[in-house]
Amino acid sequence: MDIDLETLSSAPDAAIVAIGACTFATDGSTLAARRVFRQAVHPDTSQKAGGRIDALTVVWWMGQSTEARQAWTLAPARSIQSALQQFALWCLPEFDGERVRVWGNGAGFDNVILRGAYDRCEVSPPWRHQDDRCYRTLKNLRPDIAYEQTGTAHEAADDAVSQALHAERIFAAMKGA
Repeated sequence: MDIDLETLSSAPDAAIVAIGACTFATDGSTLAARRVFRQAVHPDTSQKAGGRIDALTVVWWMGQSTEARQAWTLAPARSIQSALQQFALWCLPEFDGERVRVWGNGAGFDNVILRGAYDRCEVSPPWRHQDDRCYRTLKNLRPDIAYEQTGTAHEAADDAVSQALHAERIFAAMKGA
């Protein structure tokens, strides 16, 4: 599954404001039934749970589209603890009895920040550390396969879907499909 976070910092302890995820196939096929997770998070709960907010990231957000900002500022939001629990529950039906492999955009960003939030909130993450995967590394293996944004850029779930579709095309090309 691909995850994408929207945060208020780029540090490993960034405050999370949205969690998005999308299932995808790694065997060179395309999933017939794709599952998507979308959850806005109250920024104050992320900050109170030890999440960092930095001015440069807030300024960066001010330069993003209205749609991207509204995806987490106007959407129904949960506390960070509740959002983490809901994400873990969402993972259960898809990966019942199987290992959850989490692909994030950057070896030091999405996965690290999300795992750190789970640790700070004392909630068990739905994946093991050895099942972290790096989508950024994968896409750099096949720069000839174009990334296509679906939906709103910098909306967590839309970015997760776009990255998942891209990853499927990369895996298909690598398998010769």
